[in-house]
Amino acid sequence: MIGLVLASSLALTASGDDARAETAARLARLVEVAAIDEACAMLPPAERAILDREIASVRHQAEAGGMSSATWSSGSERIRRRWASPDCSASAAQQTVLRYRQALSGWLMGGERSFEGQRRVWTARAAQDEHSHWALAQEAVHGGISARFGSVIIGEDALVLLSLRAPRQPASAVLVLRDVQLAPRPVDFTSGGRRQPPGGEPLAGLGALSSGQRRIWSSGVLRDGGRFAPDGDGVTASFTFPGDTLEQMMALEAAEAARVDLYDASGARMGRIWIEIGALRQARNYALAANPSPLE
Repeated sequence: MIGLVLASSLALTASGDDARAETAARLARLVEVAAIDEACAMLPPAERAILDREIASVRHQAEAGGMSSATWSSGSERIRRRWASPDCSASAAQQTVLRYRQALSGWLMGGERSFEGQRRVWTARAAQDEHSHWALAQEAVHGGISARFGSVIIGEDALVLLSLRAPRQPASAVLVLRDVQLAPRPVDFTSGGRRQPPGGEPLAGLGALSSGQRRIWSSGVLRDGGRFAPDGDGVTASFTFPGDTLEQMMALEAAEAARVDLYDASGARMGRIWIEIGALRQARNYALAANPSPLE
């Protein structure tokens, strides 16, 4: 996520391809900055919060790539011991943290970034002078329904929002995703690519049986939410979801997706769309860093 160029001779043990080795090395560099800051208190609180989120994100990526908990524990402890009692005024400590802060500034520069998954893109952006805007969003189109899903900032408040255009008016929406407690691992419905995914939807190929699913119903309707909907024809609707919805989605694997079922006033399902998990964790980290007050 952040392409930190930090001088460090330490790296958590990694095996396998170059990408996994680079992830482990990036994690080591971040842990090193955290260890120095713990001893010397060089980072402002907001920057420390960004660093902690980034460590969690890169650790998640490393563990998904095969890094064991034992490797994480021993490697991070070795780094923290090295910096347990540093000379906080020494060039080694000062320059390591300075390079991190310069990289962070460069990462946030421009105020907007796109984070690509396998099939979809999350876009995260900072507030400008607008009263309301998308801080984090993914666009989806399915069966005549076009939608944006993510987090919007309205004044000082942040909402998890689905805003859409459809041929007819939906009355409610429910987000369906794997329950990681009931189904610790996703099911591959394509049998390794030998079968078509359910309904021919590529994002439906990985998920959970109905007994292992969690359903999150929309918590409200944003009455003036049409301004958040994609451009185009049709009626608009904007549904809010509970504040912890994105955290629940981030517990899934990047290759998975969440399904949104839409219902009309009679209770009949009138359509569905799919939201790829993809790079949600990295995109949300950027949105939080760029908009710390409303989103935290």
